[in-house]
Amino acid sequence: MDIIPLRTRTRFIGCICFLIIVCAACQRDQQDVPTPTVVLNTAENGPQTGSSSSTESETNTAVATRTPAPTAVPSPTPQPKHAITLCMATEPADLYLYGDNSTTAVALRHAIHENLYTNTDYTYQAQGLEKLPDLSAGDAYTQTVTVQTGDKVIDATGTIVTLIEDVAVIDATGANVVFRGEPLQMQQLVAEFTFKPLVWSDGTAVSATDSVFSYELAANPDTPGPKSKTNHTASYTAIDDLTVQWIGIPGYVDDQTYFTNVWQPLPKHQLGQTPLSTLLTMDEVRRMPLSSGPFVVDSWADGVITLVANPHYYRAAEGLPHLARIDVRFGELADFVSAPCDVISNDVVGVQDLETLAQIQSLDTLKQPGNVFEQISFGVMPVMEYADNRPDWFGNPQVRQAMTMCTDRQRMVDELTAGEAEIMHAYVPQSHPLFPDDATLWPYDPAAANALLDQAGYLDFAGDGRRQDVASGVPMTITLGTNNESDLRLRITEIFAENMADCGIPVDRYELPAGTWFADGPLGRVFGRRFDLAEFAWISRTMPDCGLFLSDNITGPTEFDFGGWSNVNVTGWSNAEYDAACQAALSAMPGGADFVENHQEALRIFTQELPIIPLFTNVKVAAARSELLKLKLDASEPSLLWNLYEWDLAE
Repeated sequence: MDIIPLRTRTRFIGCICFLIIVCAACQRDQQDVPTPTVVLNTAENGPQTGSSSSTESETNTAVATRTPAPTAVPSPTPQPKHAITLCMATEPADLYLYGDNSTTAVALRHAIHENLYTNTDYTYQAQGLEKLPDLSAGDAYTQTVTVQTGDKVIDATGTIVTLIEDVAVIDATGANVVFRGEPLQMQQLVAEFTFKPLVWSDGTAVSATDSVFSYELAANPDTPGPKSKTNHTASYTAIDDLTVQWIGIPGYVDDQTYFTNVWQPLPKHQLGQTPLSTLLTMDEVRRMPLSSGPFVVDSWADGVITLVANPHYYRAAEGLPHLARIDVRFGELADFVSAPCDVISNDVVGVQDLETLAQIQSLDTLKQPGNVFEQISFGVMPVMEYADNRPDWFGNPQVRQAMTMCTDRQRMVDELTAGEAEIMHAYVPQSHPLFPDDATLWPYDPAAANALLDQAGYLDFAGDGRRQDVASGVPMTITLGTNNESDLRLRITEIFAENMADCGIPVDRYELPAGTWFADGPLGRVFGRRFDLAEFAWISRTMPDCGLFLSDNITGPTEFDFGGWSNVNVTGWSNAEYDAACQAALSAMPGGADFVENHQEALRIFTQELPIIPLFTNVKVAAARSELLKLKLDASEPSLLWNLYEWDLAE
């Protein structure tokens, strides 16, 4: 199933992630940065990526020419010879870079656009770029610029504003100052990107101006889709044939993914004179685009997309791609049980399909823990009117620690994911490169959990298996909610309630429709902080989302110094030491000592304090012939097709 963006949370400082809710609904665009991701109904499916943008010139009227047919590369270039059938979920509406943003469309673009960079094992790697820009290497740097009234800048709160009097900004020295109308100096981030010698499938060299053209399309205000990256861009220019320079707006110097501020090229020589209204309807754009990647679309008819090796692929002399043809078919798993699929993509199947996949004897099942994770949030500080109706069950971290030790996460993994998921201990997995070796890991240990609850002042006075608060004498009865569309989550809450009974904590379960459960405050249950315990999922990003739990991001009315009802910290947990470490991490550039040390310190505090019970990851599942080589599911790369150029069949 696709993960469909439902709604976005408002900006919080430095958090790099998207709010995604998996159900039919709508998406609201955001002015500045993308925000954290809550996943509605996904234990099997990972997050989706991609972009959706375009532009036109009011004076351009020429129509693009039809895509020329690929021509063969002269020998002795090795020629691919194998063909496979790839089975995917839903036929895309188009393959235009700024068009259909579905799981399938985004995945198939790996075939026709050379990846500029990849994101595997929770790290980034250059592919179609010579390298990723780096502050330590000099191809990324900060410069001092003078700003004045009317300039677009980042203010002291991290918001894009037009500079006028009385606006507070961070000046070039790092001081928080109020603009009084006189020009002042601010810092500005610059990054340079050099493309490898890519070639379009009509034989034309890919140039830096093709990337600038793509940026101009993405920045067009008439184009639907997110504008965060373009809104934070002061300029994007070609400085030579293969190099572009990105400059951020003044004050935007805490961009932790500045090394991805580059736009996938589009063929300006083919499309540059075409109005947007025409561009979006052309088959040469939507269905048969020019390719800079390993494959080109040969035909698209009767629900089958046929990709053939791009003879002008810049790595053709290396024998890449290895495959000569890929026939892409679409449907549900039931359609493919007896069909001749060589590969069934992870957008078709999930962990619930393992038994069915085992019946397809021609295919091997592939499994990989993903980056969506289930969790149970504690209502550490609910809204006042909710908190007045029950004791402060979760203000004491010992209670949260005890309930975590009383939760049999391995049982959940075994019963709900066939033992394939990874147990989580924080908002990033233990396999994440920034997860500290000395983080606190809480094992399943009901005896230790019961002892800790005794120590915290919750005892079973009556001997009836129910603990009471020694101070107030009130018996512990806790509610746990989730959304009713997810069978997985309903089963999680069942197991959790059974676990808590072993620790003398009765749990009353309830479930609500997603629209009610995830509605904004003040009336929504999750984002209105009206719950004891709330089960849902977040996405674990390559740049750790410590901002999910910042005090500044607690949901609630801004007039009472909360972060706004559309913010992200639904637990109400607040910890000054954690805030300091997280803010320092979000202000540091990736790769530096401050970046690593502060992210790790935030994780140490988090695993000790536990404002949530991290449960387990989702599981990515696919299937393929055993002879198919180089197929790689990855936790942080959503698509199975990310390295399609490497796929091969054994002789």
